[in-house]
Amino acid sequence: MGPRRFSILAKNSKSITNFLKSNPKGFIFVKPMSIDALKYSIINDKITGIILAQDNIHLFKKTMLNLIRQYDKPVEVQLRNFNSYVIRKLVTWSYKWISTPILSSCARTFNEIWPPLSKIDLLVVHGADEEEAIGWIYFLPQKLFSRNEHI
Repeated sequence: MGPRRFSILAKNSKSITNFLKSNPKGFIFVKPMSIDALKYSIINDKITGIILAQDNIHLFKKTMLNLIRQYDKPVEVQLRNFNSYVIRKLVTWSYKWISTPILSSCARTFNEIWPPLSKIDLLVVHGADEEEAIGWIYFLPQKLFSRNEHI
């Protein structure tokens, strides 16, 4: 069995620190609910990526997006909570600030898994270039795994 994935909802940096102290290694994605939690998630190298959603999109201002680019932090949108506005923002920001956009099915059952071609179509409908969308869906997950081989 490979490394585990953890998703945490963080209201502040202290909740992230407490989680990191008490849990084993794995892929850790943080859904920040404050600027403090977002900044800490970007800077901390133990955090694999940041979750972008409708309820925290207001935190992603230009200064935070520049920090994401500087630290090359992956940004994930979970398709379980699909929102067109969030997908469009991810696509737009991926051309300037986000080098590793991730679309996750976050499936609980096999039937909830999104096929890769459906993800590509979703990205293209929301403004992504087809070639870029193919790269994001097929090659960025490999980049994520190779970046975190130490887990």
